[in-house]
Amino acid sequence: MSNYDKILQGILDVGEEMIVAGAEVSRVEDSIERMCVAYGATPGRVNVFIITSNIQVTVEVPDGSIITQIRRIMRNDVNFDRLDYLNDLCRRICATTPEPVALQEQLSEVLNRKKQPRMLSYLGAVLAAGGFAVFFGGTWLDFLGASTVGIVIVLFGGFLSLREENQLIYNFVVSLVAGILSLLLVELGIGSNPDKIMIGAIMLLIPGIAMTNALRDMLMGDIASGMLRLVDSIIVAASIACGFALSIILFGGVL
Repeated sequence: MSNYDKILQGILDVGEEMIVAGAEVSRVEDSIERMCVAYGATPGRVNVFIITSNIQVTVEVPDGSIITQIRRIMRNDVNFDRLDYLNDLCRRICATTPEPVALQEQLSEVLNRKKQPRMLSYLGAVLAAGGFAVFFGGTWLDFLGASTVGIVIVLFGGFLSLREENQLIYNFVVSLVAGILSLLLVELGIGSNPDKIMIGAIMLLIPGIAMTNALRDMLMGDIASGMLRLVDSIIVAASIACGFALSIILFGGVL
């Protein structure tokens, strides 16, 4: 193979999708390095630097030339099912070293896989929101109220995500709607503890995976990436808290 620019571009495409899907930085760095070496890059001369919003790769190819590519990452869509298939794709690329066109086709197959049924999202929202409401001391009416809020979060969140890319605004608006709905349901008799309903609903929004990945990155030595993820998670959590707090203020502090 001689078109190493296209090969490296395809490898960065895979790495970008792994970051977007929620992979830890150390895993993506290792995967990119292994794929580059599989295509003939000089071992020890593959330099990969990744933070959550940027990938930089410099490799020395068999003819002795140096290639550098940089990728800016602007998306975030945690999807562990897709990440599992992307990991398999990395192993397959290392084993078979497909041509650039074939590599892009295999990546497209992973990205265009049939999505899980929408009903699973609603079921997960009901079980998570309702379950946590009861776990923290709520009644079965609170379970029903929290489940209703959870379904609305999935519905409204899907609608809003197509129109708003800023995660702070997105989480603030969804939290505000969820908080108002929690209080309205209690007024209507569907639930008796609005705080327990809100606790159940907030569990669907908190960036738990991002915080876990942030700590894991820092433990693996990727301090910069871990700190960026942790700060981002804290800011997102603050926007969620502000949304619920504003709903309480609008209703005159009924809790």
